[in-house]
Amino acid sequence: MLLKKWIIVLLAIFILFSGCVSKQSEVTPDPSATPTLAAPFMVNATSYPVNVKGETNFTIKWEVSGAAGNITHTAVHWGFRSGGQDVKDYGRFSKVYTGRIPQQFSAELIAPESGPIYFRAHAMVDGKDVYTPEYSIAIIP
Repeated sequence: MLLKKWIIVLLAIFILFSGCVSKQSEVTPDPSATPTLAAPFMVNATSYPVNVKGETNFTIKWEVSGAAGNITHTAVHWGFRSGGQDVKDYGRFSKVYTGRIPQQFSAELIAPESGPIYFRAHAMVDGKDVYTPEYSIAIIP
């Protein structure tokens, strides 16, 4: 009788723990499916107005973060048409900054009479270019 009780207790413990322990997959992940970063750093727009009155000053702020590195160029590239992937299409850019990662930057621009304007923040760190997505700012005449 005592042996049956021990067997039942051991069986209950086994059932209890078998539901809590997960088995690891035996499948080896495909290395080509593993995402890789284009660069060991990121550029993020942290502050910009959604709209601004024409011919007034406004500020765009951005940060360069990630692994340590030398920032050889960072600026806001902007223009009157969507620039797509090539920042050269914007035609204008803010003051160019340099420095070390991580760092925050800001550029004060003067709004044109009408808009919208489009911009992307850009950074070159250790020879690698990274951009924010494109943003737009409506200009209120």
